[in-house]
Amino acid sequence: MIDFKVYDEINPNNHGRISLKQIYHFIKKSALIGSLNGSISGAIATILAVYGYIALPGFGPIIVMGIGVALSVGILIGAMIGLIIGAVIGIVFSFMNNWQF
Repeated sequence: MIDFKVYDEINPNNHGRISLKQIYHFIKKSALIGSLNGSISGAIATILAVYGYIALPGFGPIIVMGIGVALSVGILIGAMIGLIIGAVIGIVFSFMNNWQF
């Protein structure tokens, strides 16, 4: 017979919960910073594109609608891109933090 008393202290779900909590902790901060940075960058890029200083491919029809529409769309697109990049960076850094070099 196998003696299972040695393995009573091991909880298989504990490690997963700790890892998910750590990943969420890193994602939350970097996604927030990324979305704020992306929205500011999107607003600046939109303003520059509306006044003709830079060209944003595929953004022409939105620029024709006016500065108000273009600015709000630029902020939203920048925030979404920043949120995605921030979440990816947060996941990478959370896994790098768990590794012991």
